[in-house]
Parts: sequence; C-alpha cells; structure tokens
Amino acid sequence: VYQLRMEKRKDPTEYLENYEKDDFLVLFESARRFAPDNIISTFSEIKQALHDSHENMICDYPFEGLNNSLYGMFEQEYIVIKAPEGVGKTSLFRAIEYHILKNTNESIGIIHLEENSATTVKGLVSYELRKNLVLPDDGTSEEEIFEGYKTLVSNNEDRVHIYTSFDVEDEQSFLDNIRFMATAGGCKVVFFDHITWLATGQAEDQDGAERKKLDRISQKLKLLAKELNICVILISHINDQGQTRGSRNITKVADTVVSISRNILSGNPEERNVLSFLVEKARLSAKTGPSGHAIYDRDSGTLNDPNVAMKMKEEVRI
Repeated sequence: VYQLRMEKRKDPTEYLENYEKDDFLVLFESARRFAPDNIISTFSEIKQALHDSHENMICDYPFEGLNNSLYGMFEQEYIVIKAPEGVGKTSLFRAIEYHILKNTNESIGIIHLEENSATTVKGLVSYELRKNLVLPDDGTSEEEIFEGYKTLVSNNEDRVHIYTSFDVEDEQSFLDNIRFMATAGGCKVVFFDHITWLATGQAEDQDGAERKKLDRISQKLKLLAKELNICVILISHINDQGQTRGSRNITKVADTVVSISRNILSGNPEERNVLSFLVEKARLSAKTGPSGHAIYDRDSGTLNDPNVAMKMKEEVRI
C-alpha cells in the first residue's frame, strides 16, 4: 500500500482540470510506501535522519587522555562519572565547567548539591585567578572574586545558571529546573553533583524506594538530554562493589561512564594529587579502559592535564 499525498488539489481530476498533469505525476512517482510514523526506510527519510543527527560535539575535555577515548562531550549525551567519596569529583566538574566557559560560547547549568553557591563561584574563579579561593585564609576580596567571575563569563550574566536549593524531595520540580536551564537559560551542558543525594533519607527497606526513585530519575535525565538536545553529566557515588550506589540503572542508561580514582592514603604527596580516569562505557567510540589522569594543584585549587601541570611547575621555577 502506498500513500499519495496531494498537496494543492483534492483529487487527480482537479490536477487535470488545472493543466497540472506533470505535477500529479511527480507526486505519484514519489508516493511513499505506507509505514507507521516511527519507522523510516526510504532514501529521503534516511537522508533526513543524517541531516537531523545530533552527534555534534559541544566541547572537548580539558584532559588529553579522556579526549583520546571519548572525543569530547556531545549533544544528547548522558554521561555518568563514578566516584568514591573524597577523590575529587567536584574538582573534576569545576575543571570541565571552566574549560567550556573559556573555550566555547555555550552556557552551562550547575547543580552542586553538596556546596553552597558562593563555594561554587569561588571554585570556578580559582581557575581564572589561579588562586585557591575556597580556602578560608586566601585573603582575596569579594570584589576581586566578583570581577574575576565577570571576566570568566565574558561579562555575560547568562553564561552560568546555578541551582541553589537543597530541597530535592519534589523530583518533578527538580527536573523542571533542569528543563528551565536548557530552554529559557540556553544551557548546553548541565552538571549534576551528585545523583545519590536525591535519594538521601529514603529507607531501602520500603519496597526498594531508593532504587525505584533513582531508576526513575536517571531514566528521565537521559530522556531530557535527548529531548532538549543537551549534554547531561552527573556524578554518582559507588558502593563497596564499585557499582553506582542505590541503583544500577544510573549507568545502564548512560551513553558514557567514566570511573575516577585517587590514592588518598598514599604517603607520597604527589601521588595523592593524581586523579586517574577509567572509561567503562563509551557508546560513541567504544574505546574503554585506562584513559590518562589529571593532577591537582593545591596552591591554585585547580585540576589540570599533566602537560598543563608541568608548565605550571616550570613557571613557578622561573
């Protein structure tokens, strides 16, 4: 069965009456074989699908090892960073956030549920001023930090949207805020630290309430990334078995999964500052395995690619 859609006349006779036989023949010859709306097969549909592809890179990573494996961050990508507590997950987010702001014109949404908004701003500006502004004895004035922030966002107050509420009981309201960031705020990448927070206080013996909530939210975040054509990158704590805490669905629905680790108990201070990357899942590239590392500089409060860290050391020597 074929569908012939007549565009400007109601039937073939009207085409003949108006001397438009050739127009009708074009429609007749290009009639599409019937198929449900969610199935494509014709050459024109395949070509349109290629045109509509959203595998467009938003930005690369500030770390060479991750770029070699993942090629960068992409539209509609749902990325999960797996991490034990205390290894430097927020520092990783700040490094990527800063990199996007300095190397693209895109806006970003920031949801850091374990810190207040002032700490979030200071952490970002630390990269701009190369000073650890989060430390209480830093001595940098609020005005200097504010001017550094304005420089970071190119004096455009729409570049960064920060979620300031710690009330996450209403999950739909929380998801609506992400939708607002993407639609009204124009955010192309939304950073979420961390998803485990959303299930805090849920009793695990209440018919799996924690797991069901995290299953549901992780699925909705994946769908939001696809629908809104954005990249969602989130952090999840892991349990003793190395699995995402509370729900395995968090990584199951992810396009990309990166595990980070650091030897926080090493007696060597330089080793304690090394954050290692392991790509566990890469739907786009299929390149998994060890993917380099980053080095934390305590003086500036920044996480850097080894090449950048080496240059910083050289500058200090000079």
